[in-house]
Amino acid sequence: MVTNLKTLIIQQIRQVYDGITVYDEPIRQGLRTPAFLVLIISDTQERKLWRLSQWDYLISVTYFPEDEHNAYTECDIVSETFKENFRYIGNQFHVNRLESVKHDGTLVITFSVRKLVREVEEGIKMQRLQFGGVTSE
Repeated sequence: MVTNLKTLIIQQIRQVYDGITVYDEPIRQGLRTPAFLVLIISDTQERKLWRLSQWDYLISVTYFPEDEHNAYTECDIVSETFKENFRYIGNQFHVNRLESVKHDGTLVITFSVRKLVREVEEGIKMQRLQFGGVTSE
C-alpha cells in the first residue's frame, strides 16, 4: 500500500512537471536541480466498527529549486501549481491539510491522505449438507 501511494505521487509529479527529477530516498551527493523528494514520513491505522480500518499517511514532498537567486519566487510558483494539481492522488486518495513552507532555499510541502479499508474474512464458501443419507454440495 505505501509503495503504491508513493508511486502514484511520483507519477503525478512527473505528469505535472514534465521531465523533472523525482527522488524517493534522501540523496547525499549529486542532487540535480530542479528536483522533488517524496517521502512518506508517518502512517497510522485506526480500527473502526464493522471491520473497517482507517489508514492515514503523512507525506513530505521537498522541492529543490533550479535557480538559487530566485528560489523564493520559484517556490511560490511550485506551491501554487502543487495546490491546483494535487487535490487527489491517482483519483484514489483525497489530499488533506496541504501546507507549504520555505526552508533553507527549498520548499517543503506536507499533506495527509486517508483511506478506509474493509477487512474481508475468508470463510468456507460451500458446506456439505446431508439429507436422508444423500450427500449434497
